[in-house]
Amino acid sequence: MSGVIHLPIPVMRAMKKLGSDINSARRRRRVSMALMAERAGCSRFTISKVEKGDPTASMAAYASVLF
Repeated sequence: MSGVIHLPIPVMRAMKKLGSDINSARRRRRVSMALMAERAGCSRFTISKVEKGDPTASMAAYASVLF
């Protein structure tokens, strides 16, 4: 298995938009990535993946960041 995830284009666009919106909201609130990671209970690397709309980030990571 190559590790490449094949998702429909509309799904990929939606994930990238969600990640971009999360990044914008974090920056608007002047919250550092480290602080957001601490609050969400995950690593800065995971926050980075979420903000990029990476499909390999778990739904739990997205949910933790949103709430």
